[in-house]
Formats: sequence, structure tokens, C-alpha cells
Amino acid sequence: MKKIKQTGVAVLMILFAVIPFLVIYEPLSQSIPALPKYEAPGWFIPAGFISIALIVALSFLLAFLSSNGDSGKY
Repeated sequence: MKKIKQTGVAVLMILFAVIPFLVIYEPLSQSIPALPKYEAPGWFIPAGFISIALIVALSFLLAFLSSNGDSGKY
């Protein structure tokens, strides 16, 4: 059960990384002609910061789940 929770948290972290990637991709798509043009909506920037905060919180949760309960350390 613990391994399933760890895998679920890791998948959520990857999914939350999509919006910050799209925020970064927008100026790249405008400056590099080989990339397809993409315009991110305005709400992507605050959502990107929230996603990064959630990724950090999930990383602490993942560290807590993977820690050894007997040692008391991470």
C-alpha cells in the first residue's frame, strides 16, 4: 500500500509540472521559429506558481512516505 501511495504522489508531481512547463514554453515558441506557436492564457502564470508550491509540498510528503519509521530520520 505504501508503494502505491508513493507512485501516486510521483504521478501527481509530474502532472503538476505541466502548467509551469507551458508557461516557460510560450516565450520559447515565439523566439524559436522551429517550435509551434503557443499562447498561454493569463491565468497560467499564477497557476504555475501554485503548481510549483504543490510540487514542493508533495515532495515533502513523498519524503515522509519513504522515510524509515524506526530511525526517526529522513
